[in-house]
Amino acid sequence: MAKVNIFVSSTCYDLSQIRNDIRQCITDMGHTPILSEVHDFPVNPNLTSVENCISAVKNEADIFVLIIGNKYGSILDSGNSITNTEFLTAIEKGIPIYTFARKEMINILPVWEKNKDADFSQIVDTSKIFEFLSDVRKKRGLWNFEFDNAQDIMEILKVQLSNLFKESLNYRNIISRSNESELFDKISSASISILLKKEDCFEIRFFMQAMHDEIQKHTDLKNDYTYTILYKIEDNLTDAEQTFNWLQFKLNQLMNYISSINNILKAFVSFYAEPGTPSDIKGLLYVAKSFAKMYAQILQWGMDVKGVIVPSEFKGLMDAFSALPSRVISQIEEYPIKSLNKINECIKKEKQGEHIDKKDLDFGLILKIDDKALDKFHKEMELLKNKMPLQ
Repeated sequence: MAKVNIFVSSTCYDLSQIRNDIRQCITDMGHTPILSEVHDFPVNPNLTSVENCISAVKNEADIFVLIIGNKYGSILDSGNSITNTEFLTAIEKGIPIYTFARKEMINILPVWEKNKDADFSQIVDTSKIFEFLSDVRKKRGLWNFEFDNAQDIMEILKVQLSNLFKESLNYRNIISRSNESELFDKISSASISILLKKEDCFEIRFFMQAMHDEIQKHTDLKNDYTYTILYKIEDNLTDAEQTFNWLQFKLNQLMNYISSINNILKAFVSFYAEPGTPSDIKGLLYVAKSFAKMYAQILQWGMDVKGVIVPSEFKGLMDAFSALPSRVISQIEEYPIKSLNKINECIKKEKQGEHIDKKDLDFGLILKIDDKALDKFHKEMELLKNKMPLQ
């Protein structure tokens, strides 16, 4: 009988004993642990150590266990550590993920959030570990267990894997009787869970979860944008007139992308029905996918701008220009998770008999470029135009 492969991701040296204890625990439960320091770790001699780790997550892992201690680890060219990169790969793959963090790290996280420039070097190797932990707990919306020792993790894993097995059996029975089984091949386990459980507000929750999942599929592109990882030169602009024309074209293009996203969200009402009437689930998935595609277009727009060669006097203007979509990108990434949190809060209030205000049920989103950023760009552009009038 095939065993379940459980990938354990963490920094190795500081958590070596914990990793060894977890490996033995997974083995005792009848599953296959995958740890990079163990001799049976799958290695392709033609790949680097990082590439082998990523390959193991992509091709071998059925379940992913993330353990966050006090160390972030070596930082790769992408700006992320190996552990962080493994985690992003698991997110993209869509497998079950269980995350654990040292209790002291969770306790100090609010302190870091209030003063991110403070010196935490006596506690962590780099403050990027706090960014990572915050990303796991808040941006990704994943449940994060705290631990003091390996025993804490092992006890939680035993319970959670049992729950996962029971839930999988239930899903198997439901899916075998479902008329929409082909849809389940296109969505994440979290989205499938929402559809199968059909709990309160499940249709709008499915929509937001699907949107979040689709956005996460573009994590690599977002990293390229964030860390300016350029694979090619997009354009080489040699004079002022050509540069001004290009800038105007790209600005119009960005505005069209933002307008398209706003239109996509308007399409949501065509597929979402009032409570009591079934919504068009496939239509909601279409809207979620389209939303994420436009998000990718905006990221690619940013890469195009960062990858263009311009005359030296335009460098300052290009820096201002490339920053224009920053707020929009953040809004897009935060929207589904914030909406899911709002939905869960409303359900909680209703069950407790509390009043739900109309604003609590408002899931509207109007994307627009930050006025200050746009104003700064226009001022920089006018200054340059005055200095070098077009022929």
